[in-house]
Amino acid sequence: MTVLADPDQDIFHGLVVSTPDGRRFVSRDQVELMTRARVVCGLTDDEVSHLPASPPGAEREPETIFASTGPSTRSGPSGRFVTVVRCMRGGLFQALWVPGVSFTAVRLGPYRIMRCPVHDRVELVRMVDESTLTREELEQAARYPAGRIP
Repeated sequence: MTVLADPDQDIFHGLVVSTPDGRRFVSRDQVELMTRARVVCGLTDDEVSHLPASPPGAEREPETIFASTGPSTRSGPSGRFVTVVRCMRGGLFQALWVPGVSFTAVRLGPYRIMRCPVHDRVELVRMVDESTLTREELEQAARYPAGRIP
């Protein structure tokens, strides 16, 4: 499965999946649920066979949105959507930040409203550039790994 997204614009376009008829494009409107274990689409077998072919450029190496939860254990593209965020009170933790998709948060441009595990309350959070964090700050964030998707 390949995720088609524009991370800079925070837009999720859809997925390219392998089917018996070849690689096909599933638009974001056809994706009903995404969890760490599966993607659910309300498509019949006949509808799947009539999906459009994957768009140009989607033949690149597939990536997954389900990632490891520690900054020291991330590798390759699989860690792409797990990021460190900071709440307005300064707490650092890891979160699953998928462009155009909010599993456990309300999106507000570059911010999200989500539960902060550091303060155990709902907070306004923003993604942090990990290259600006110290080793201690990265370790603090790793104590609060990205949670399961409900």
